[in-house]
Amino acid sequence: MNKTLSLLFLLLVLSLSACTTQEAVTPSQAPATERTAPAAATQAPTEVPPTQVEPTPALAQYANDGFGFSFAYPSNWYGPDEYISEGTLRLEVGSDVVYPYGTGLDERVYTLPNSYYVLIQYTQNDQNQVWNDTFQALGNLQDGESISDARSLTIRVSALEMGRFTGYEYIATLSETAQTEPFYARSVILMDPQTNDLLTIMGSPNNVDLSGVDWRQAYQAIDEANQTIFEQIVESINIE
Repeated sequence: MNKTLSLLFLLLVLSLSACTTQEAVTPSQAPATERTAPAAATQAPTEVPPTQVEPTPALAQYANDGFGFSFAYPSNWYGPDEYISEGTLRLEVGSDVVYPYGTGLDERVYTLPNSYYVLIQYTQNDQNQVWNDTFQALGNLQDGESISDARSLTIRVSALEMGRFTGYEYIATLSETAQTEPFYARSVILMDPQTNDLLTIMGSPNNVDLSGVDWRQAYQAIDEANQTIFEQIVESINIE
């Protein structure tokens, strides 16, 4: 199962740029295998000047009556891009342009450095074993503990409750030994054990300015600058 979760971590990064119209993407990666104490990814960044983001008082509302789903997001953000596949609703908002799901990376033009995106995916009666494995792995950790392998690092932040949903907030990023493109996301996974409904939320930096700084510190600084907005979005979600 551990090898499967590691491979799925890589597939996740690729899935965010996939041009498919058949299935909704998986917006975070599964935990890896080696458990450690809180990792370096949780340390405060130094000398990193990301775009400072203040909480936006004005909010826009999104609602989908078919899914009984609604949430609020900053009114000066782009989106939401809505994609529906069978029992899955996928939504994306961001501080820079939000492209329709399936748009290739080579077709996207980003002009705002250190921007931030939030991806929400709600699946009714989810049957994806990967998410169950992720949920169980996070449940075996204490807040601040992490698990990692050669490719991925997952750090549990806290347990969460949202109405009939329970789950966890966590940081998903690359391990120190990974040699792929930078990836850093603040993620939430929530499940309803009675219906198998699944809710995932992922906040991730984009178009990051890495001039003279460590990539992990730069990504973490942008994430922390947008953490209040991420929490506002999560808290605003309502599912009937």
